[in-house]
Amino acid sequence: MPKLKPGHISPTEEEDAAINAGIAADPDNPEWTAQDFARATKSPKVSITIRLDADVIEAAKAQASQAGTGYQTVINDTLRRALTGGTAPVTEEALRRILREELHHAQSEHPASIDQ
Repeated sequence: MPKLKPGHISPTEEEDAAINAGIAADPDNPEWTAQDFARATKSPKVSITIRLDADVIEAAKAQASQAGTGYQTVINDTLRRALTGGTAPVTEEALRRILREELHHAQSEHPASIDQ
């Protein structure tokens, strides 16, 4: 274990369990799997600062909420389609988003048929 900084206070076992339960329960930030780490090293994202209109951010957040994904993912996918003329290959993440949207749409139209 690395040397801890002066004044560091480690969580108790109960606090650590509560922290881990919170991580497991957060749908917006699930714990990473080995596949997530592998994918992250293959195609790293670049962190930038960009100013966008508030209505653009709100629209992206609304779409992200409906799709069950993050708003930055929505913005990234939208920019990719715009810059490539809509011919970008479908990523695993985009396919999952599309499937979630279609399942959500189907469930809202025919709620009884999805559960059977």
